[in-house]
Amino acid sequence: SSRRRHTRYIGDWSSDVCSSDLNVLLSGLTSQAGPARDLFLAAQRFDVLFVLSDEHFAEMQRVLTYPAVLALGGGISAADAFGLATELYRIAQVVSPLQRYDWPSCPDPKDWYLLDLLMTSGADAIVSKDAHLTQMRTKLGVPVYEPKELIRLGIL
Repeated sequence: SSRRRHTRYIGDWSSDVCSSDLNVLLSGLTSQAGPARDLFLAAQRFDVLFVLSDEHFAEMQRVLTYPAVLALGGGISAADAFGLATELYRIAQVVSPLQRYDWPSCPDPKDWYLLDLLMTSGADAIVSKDAHLTQMRTKLGVPVYEPKELIRLGIL
């Protein structure tokens, strides 16, 4: 069961947002400005709710060993990484376990957990810069938006 309950209203974007591949999450956490940062700040105010899964935290543990990721935002120390994970856990609804589905139209199996999370949680959308996921919008009608599109849609 999820850690926090949240009442959802259909079409209400103060509901759930699912974010992907840590690209959007890490950009929002480490950037000083931009749509990903605006999304993160909205989540801190609980204007939007990040819906995450255990896989997000496992992926964070893995990618925070990559030199390019550790260089984000002027450099991420071990203490910074712990703080980032703690802040995400504080502001997000963590959904576990996930119902597993088969996604043959999505060529990257590492992205499947995000699609599983969308279906399991009933979130409004996935927010991602990942081309495999953004193509799912046209292929299957899956609601996947880049952070900059949230501005155009009036969500940020």
